[in-house]
Amino acid sequence: MMNKLEFHIQIYQILKSCEKPLIDASFLEVDNKEETRSKAVNLGIEVEEIQSKSRLRLLTKSIRPKIFPSIDSFLVTKKIENDSDFLIFDDEKVISFIDGDVYEDFALSENFLVTNLKAYWEFLDLLKKYESETDDAFHFVDSFNKDLRKITFISLSENGRLNIYYDLKAPSFDIAKDLRVGFERFKACFDDENKSLLKFLKSAVVSIASNFPSAHRIKMLFESIGDVVDKARINFEVYLNNLSIDKIKKDYDEVKSKYFDSLSDILSKLSQKIIALPIVVSATLFAVDKIHESLFFLGFLLGAIIITSIYISLLLRIHFNDLMYISKVFHYDYEVLLSNNFFRKYPEEKKLFEEIKKRVVDRVLFLKIIIETYYWVMNLANIIIACFILDKLEVPQNGVLFILLALIICLVLFRDYVFFVDEKEKNDV
Repeated sequence: MMNKLEFHIQIYQILKSCEKPLIDASFLEVDNKEETRSKAVNLGIEVEEIQSKSRLRLLTKSIRPKIFPSIDSFLVTKKIENDSDFLIFDDEKVISFIDGDVYEDFALSENFLVTNLKAYWEFLDLLKKYESETDDAFHFVDSFNKDLRKITFISLSENGRLNIYYDLKAPSFDIAKDLRVGFERFKACFDDENKSLLKFLKSAVVSIASNFPSAHRIKMLFESIGDVVDKARINFEVYLNNLSIDKIKKDYDEVKSKYFDSLSDILSKLSQKIIALPIVVSATLFAVDKIHESLFFLGFLLGAIIITSIYISLLLRIHFNDLMYISKVFHYDYEVLLSNNFFRKYPEEKKLFEEIKKRVVDRVLFLKIIIETYYWVMNLANIIIACFILDKLEVPQNGVLFILLALIICLVLFRDYVFFVDEKEKNDV
């Protein structure tokens, strides 16, 4: 016995053998050929002759699959069951729908033409169903006028009224994209346990669909129905967690600005010291050269250099501690924010805050490098100047080398004090 797919192939061959076949709701009109007549009879198709002896009519009531001359003509079909039997002609291919499976050019295919159309009509039926008032006087759809083919949503939260018009014919969707996935998620929002979600779902419909042009609104809304559900669920979680993402973003942006201002203040103070360093070094060397014959002034200058190095190093310690404190408080604020249950359910919403965190962390690291670099450059420059003064004071060369080594060791040891971080805080910075 011939299966359904083989039957589709036979019908296709009959139509293909005709130069200009005519596909009508009640008949197929083809060339009157003996081979065509014989094939039709063997397939159990009723044949009817017309006045023009050159043409035959094959009555569609005797043909199992419902045949459409184009995808466009198929888009008016509303009754689609899992056991439906369709044969659809397109300019470039033939599409068969047999018992829930789709075939392109009679080969099994991931083509979602039929299932998308079925989901679309179910979508409209669902909207019509929820036009009626629910127990708490809430209307998901405020008006569904079948005569005008007009659907109206009114949302106070979105401050708007949304009108959506649809045609008797469904829009042409991308047949490579399965729109049932988004629709099934949308439909699940109407389950009893999700009743509180519906207000957020309605607001999401109005918010998203309002951005679509009126002429294509129903098509684009259905294609974006998964995004509507995502937005509704996120807003619902925000409500459950007493959280406002927009407010958090605004507040966190202010917090970010506060931290960046503090870091910029530290950078400004360091910049002043860095800019002044070569001037101070040059002035000191010039002074040494001018007063090299005065041992008292050379000794005084040597003492001043040592005291200045210690003083500036202590200032660097203060800057470093300020930097570590800012970093610690920032990390604490970040962890408190991200510990909210909302971000566990919707981790993708953390992206903005993670980007801000990365920028602050990078800035802190940059300033740490600047502070430590300045510590070494400034102190090493002063040690060299000190040795130069000692040489002018006619200290023996071995003595100068010994003092140089001692000062470098002191510099290394003092560095641990300047950049000391408590073990408890290391993980916070």
